[in-house]
Amino acid sequence: DLLKELSLRGKMVFVVIHQPSSDIFKMFDTLLILDAGGFQIYYGNPIESVLYFRDIINAANKMQGACPECGNINPEQIFSIIETKVVNEYGRLTQTRKVSPGQWYQYFKQKIKTQKIDHVREALPVVQEIPNWFKQFRTFISRDVLSKLANKQYLYINLLEAPILAFFIAFMVKYYNATEGSGGYSFYHNANIPVYFFMSVVVALFFGLTMSAEEIFRDRKILKREKFLHLSRSSYLSSKVVVMFLISAIQTFLFILVGNGILEVPLQDVRYWVILFTCSCFANMLGLNISASFSSAVTIYILIPLLIIPQLLLSGVVINFDKFNPRVTKPIGVPLIGEVMASRWAFEAFMVTQFKDNKFEKQFYDWDKTIAQSEYKRIYYIPALESKLAYCLNNRSQWRSTRNPKMISSMALIKNEISNELKFVGADNFLYLDRLAIGKFDSTVYQHTAKFLTVLKQYYGNKLNKAAAEKEQRVMQLTSTPANAQLYERERMQYVNDAVTDAVLNVSALERIVEYDGRLIQKIYPVYQNDHKPKHFFDFSANLYQPTKYFAGVSWNTLYFNIVVIWFMTGVLFITLYFDVLKHMVKWLESLRRSKKKPKE
Repeated sequence: DLLKELSLRGKMVFVVIHQPSSDIFKMFDTLLILDAGGFQIYYGNPIESVLYFRDIINAANKMQGACPECGNINPEQIFSIIETKVVNEYGRLTQTRKVSPGQWYQYFKQKIKTQKIDHVREALPVVQEIPNWFKQFRTFISRDVLSKLANKQYLYINLLEAPILAFFIAFMVKYYNATEGSGGYSFYHNANIPVYFFMSVVVALFFGLTMSAEEIFRDRKILKREKFLHLSRSSYLSSKVVVMFLISAIQTFLFILVGNGILEVPLQDVRYWVILFTCSCFANMLGLNISASFSSAVTIYILIPLLIIPQLLLSGVVINFDKFNPRVTKPIGVPLIGEVMASRWAFEAFMVTQFKDNKFEKQFYDWDKTIAQSEYKRIYYIPALESKLAYCLNNRSQWRSTRNPKMISSMALIKNEISNELKFVGADNFLYLDRLAIGKFDSTVYQHTAKFLTVLKQYYGNKLNKAAAEKEQRVMQLTSTPANAQLYERERMQYVNDAVTDAVLNVSALERIVEYDGRLIQKIYPVYQNDHKPKHFFDFSANLYQPTKYFAGVSWNTLYFNIVVIWFMTGVLFITLYFDVLKHMVKWLESLRRSKKKPKE
């Protein structure tokens, strides 16, 4: 009835049907029959087709098309007539037809005169115009939102899982000393805050993946049906992304609201929500990629742990990057395999911004950085250079030898590091830089180099003392009265966390400075380290927890740089989703597997 109604409205409907009933057969306006070999043997009224074929074979009741009693027509008798077999001399049917397809075609040409059709050169009127991109986008969003609102179970789970998990995690990590006189809970003394930050990142990734993993897979039947309409793929994918991002924004907001509220993390810090939301959006795109690439829901949900576990392992939290297999890591920066993990970028952003951007530390950060870096230079960096210089002095016989790798590397290291220091103190303060090389080094160069390092140590000592004095003066101003002193201590307990401070300062590291690739690498106080030595224009490698990243000739705040990196990876995943990169890879692997299974001839 629906198809007939469409035809009455002026739509042309083509139907390929097997064994239609009498009622359906009568509903057809025109019947076209093709015989074997593509020969057209009939075109006309479906009811008259029975009489047409009976008349050609001279059937006994050739004028009877429909049943005289009930009026039904059996369409199957048409095919019985067309494929009538020849009977042999033994009265048995053979495989030879009485009338071949070619003969039926000749009858068709003789008896049925088809109307000549004049070809029209004008463009056909558009009966149903495909809506533009924005209208499709709006329709896709409306359909997706309404389907989700109709699924109450889906709605409740996605809205309640975030606050429930936040409550469970925050309640379990809300540590305080329960002994008498401890004073109860304080954010400052909670040693589990780094754990909470890390678990927040993992939960955000989990939310994003589980929510989006079946989105496109669930629509596969609708997409197959709508494929013939040639709708915009980008509008469909964009609608999915917008809906997923909206749900992720709500989930991460609820998580932050409950978790940070229990642990007394300042709720006015929107940056924590931005990090989690960004992380969840990355997971949304990752989930949409696997949803579009695999044809089984079981396979999709098996893949989720395989995607989550590397995010845990390669975040730099479960295993320190320095403790990785030396084949995949290096003493400086983060290994390449860690750079593609959203968890690593999100967790670092959490830790760095909590330490340096909180209301209390922000007013002292510049002084603390000067103090820490000056201390590092005086206690670790300059003594290391003096040790290298002493080695050169004690091996006079090797000053002109080109066969001693240690002497060559020692002089090259001293030259490189002093050259870097001259960028800050002025190149005119040391005029013997070019003579720190094999064949040019002598006792005079040694004396001037040793003197320069001594003066450099005094320079950093003066910087340290000046910064310490200015900080102490500021603290005295803030604690000038008992009420101000209480406010100062209360803000420190409210905004600073001791465990986060220890982690970003890396004070537990056994090696405070290491030599690698002809350079001295600072391992302590990474959150105060701004000295970047990029190897090329796009080199952004840095130690974990450094406050800035150097990229394309510009120094970027770690919080903003890390968030942009995650969004960049999210954009790359959208491109792979649009072009079905992962789906094509899966098909290629499947074809490769099948080709290997084929027996060799």
